[in-house]
Order: sequence, then C-alpha cells, then structure tokens
Amino acid sequence: MLTAKMVKDCAIRGGADICGIASVERFQDGPPETHPTSLFPDARSVIVYASRILKGSYKGIQEGTDWSTYWIYGYGSGIYSSLGSATGAIAALLEEHGHEAVPSPGGHTLLDEAPSAREPLGKGRLPPCVMLHMRVAAALAGLGEFGWSKVFLTPEFGPRQRFDILLTDAELEPDPLLREPICDRCMACVRECPGRALGGERESIRVEDREFAWGRVDCGKCKVTHWGLNPEASPFIRKDLPGMHMEVEKTTYTWYEAYRLGFALSERIDYLKLIANGSAEHGQGGRPGSVCGAVGCIQACNEHLEGRGRLRGGVKGKGNG
Repeated sequence: MLTAKMVKDCAIRGGADICGIASVERFQDGPPETHPTSLFPDARSVIVYASRILKGSYKGIQEGTDWSTYWIYGYGSGIYSSLGSATGAIAALLEEHGHEAVPSPGGHTLLDEAPSAREPLGKGRLPPCVMLHMRVAAALAGLGEFGWSKVFLTPEFGPRQRFDILLTDAELEPDPLLREPICDRCMACVRECPGRALGGERESIRVEDREFAWGRVDCGKCKVTHWGLNPEASPFIRKDLPGMHMEVEKTTYTWYEAYRLGFALSERIDYLKLIANGSAEHGQGGRPGSVCGAVGCIQACNEHLEGRGRLRGGVKGKGNG
C-alpha cells in the first residue's frame, strides 16, 4: 500500500531536499484558477518538494565579480535538474501503485500580475491558465511559511529553495502546518531591497487555524530590478546604456510591462544578452537572467536568520516525514 512516507522518501532519494503533502481540502477557499482540481479534477493530494539554493551561488554578486553563478545554480539547470529527477521518481512511484501524477507549473504572482487571461475553451470552463500558487501550496504542505518579503521560508534553508508540485489522485496523509514562526519581522528584506519593492500593504491567507501573512510586493519594481535594469542592482545598464537614468522608486510598471521591458533591453545590454542566449541554449526560453541577486529578499533574510540561529542547518531529508 502506498504511504505518504514512501512518497516523501522517494522525493529525497530522487534529488529533492525536503518534501511535504497537502490535501486538496486545504485549498477550498482559494480562487478556482489556482485550485488543484481545476487542473486535475481527480486530485486528492498535492505533493510539494524543494531543492536548496546553494549559498555559494551568491558569492560572485556579493564580491562584484561574477553574476552568472546565481543565474546558473539558483535558477537554471543547477537546481532544476535535481527537481526534475525528483519529479520523475515520484511520478514513477505513483504510477507503479496505480495512481496518476500530474505536474503543476506553479507560479508566484497569483496571476493578477500576469497578462489578461485568455477566453475559456467552452461554456462553464476556466480559461487555459490554471496555475497553483507555489508558495501557498508549500505552506499548505507544511513546509514552512511566507516571509514578510513574500519569499517562502523553510526551517531548513530559510529563503533558499525552489519548489515543484505534483498532483495525484492518491489519498495521502497530509503534513501538519508549520506552527513555529520563522520570520521575526526584522525587515532586513525591506531595507536591503535595491528595488524598493517590499514592505507594502499587509496581505494574508488563513488555513485551518493558521494565518500566513506577508507584505505586498510591487512586482513591477521587483521585475525591473530582477532583470538588472535598476542601476543600483547591477553595473551593466550604466555601462551599455549610459544615457538611461532609471530611478526605480519612481517607476510604475506592472509586472508584465517590466517583464517585456527586460526582453527588449536585454538585446542592448551585452551581459544580459549573453545570459539570455545562454538560457535559450538550456531550454529556458531565452530569458534575461536574475541579476539583482535577491539582495534583500533572500541574502539579507538568510544572513539574519542564520545569525539568530533560526534555521536547522539544512540536513538533506530533514523535512516532514
């Protein structure tokens, strides 16, 4: 008989560092475009697993010498290869026990910052853009909580991980929600963000008897900075576009406008063009890379949490289970 422990052990052996499980009932109050059964009507359990972002991948940005290591090992094949291996291993295990396994391309912006939804495929159908919210799913699977920056925090790695999701019709025992808070509202993320994107109006969700809260993110300012178009976050725009004087705190881009701006300007900024071409070669769609280095939302947060001894040290397999 398939058990939750078998699934989580498989995820760890397959390459993930932590794994948790949520029941679909925990998603009942969410919008339909982010509900598991809108993507897979027979879903009964949501399996969420993560691989850590190596601390060393930030070193080149910290020293001002190499911006590529974070893009390669924090975003690219360096981390998603392990997640992909875990996905294959879990899916195979589920299918061997007669269950379906449906991967979900989870997102982080709850669709409200993305382009307008397309028309439904038929009467009574949702538009073809159903996407689970990655951080909500991770919280409901008991893996951690939202930091004030909205970046997800786990007891093992703080803000340093990326997630994948599998939906299944197997009824698996869900993990309990995290009870002990990780974020202590130190606001280091807000102070150190070069995009001035963090610390907005309080937002929250309530599940069972637990509330998860964070500060609203200005996704336009975040994306402009993420792409390296904010001169306070990277040196490349000053070098190749010396006449462009962007004051990020005055920008009013939406997430999608900033997203498109990054694609347009990456052709005119040598380094951004280089890593965009590199991402195309690795099957990542030719996107400009993450140049900001997550200075506030990840680096400053991680330094604070480690300094306060609030993390477990990141022993592989020490997640729920």
